[in-house]
Amino acid sequence: MALLQVTDLHAGYGPVQVLHGIGLSVAPGERLALIGRNGVGKTTLLKALMGLADVSRGTVHFEGRALAQAGPGERALAGLGYVPQTRDIFPSLTVEENLIAGLKGRPVRCVQEAYDLFPRLAERRRNGGSQLSGGEQQMLSVARTLLGQPRLLLLDEPLEGLAPIICQELMAAFTRLAQETGVAVVLVEQKVEAALRFAQQAIVLEHGAIVHREACHSLSARPELLERYVGVAGTH
Repeated sequence: MALLQVTDLHAGYGPVQVLHGIGLSVAPGERLALIGRNGVGKTTLLKALMGLADVSRGTVHFEGRALAQAGPGERALAGLGYVPQTRDIFPSLTVEENLIAGLKGRPVRCVQEAYDLFPRLAERRRNGGSQLSGGEQQMLSVARTLLGQPRLLLLDEPLEGLAPIICQELMAAFTRLAQETGVAVVLVEQKVEAALRFAQQAIVLEHGAIVHREACHSLSARPELLERYVGVAGTH
């Protein structure tokens, strides 16, 4: 059974329809990249999965359960983890206090899992969220979400605005996490090369609809298709 099954999903914000007939599935442990130009609906799709956009038609099932009546908090408790572009850390709390807020009732000692994944956060554990660099804030947002032990992690532009070395550190952590824990990941990322190296399958969106699906290793070798839909050349 698919971990996530999306069927004929139409969604947007109020009267504005952004997504049109989206259908996809994610298997347990699978890594899926959502790529496309800015404004094609990638972020809206993640928000629809989390109950943060208005769904006018279609269904979202997680582990066989229909989520139509479930709000964002209930979806998070069910096993969906969401790291938005805005990061949404608590700037007035310390790093450790931010992490404790993500434990969802687990023992405080479990915060060590976040420090093992991102040692930089251990060095900053007493710093306030507002004192962190952009990369450190992104690590904190990801780590806090992971402490809730999601079975599906939704990442929205995690590399946006970050230095190349921080991007490499984050992607290495995502890869290690996926391999070691088996968490499934849906990644929205404008850095297409990094997304295709990380994921196994890719879905290309245009005008709120899926226009192409392909294994990442083969899509990365098709510069003409990437140029047409994403505006970048191939990765080879």
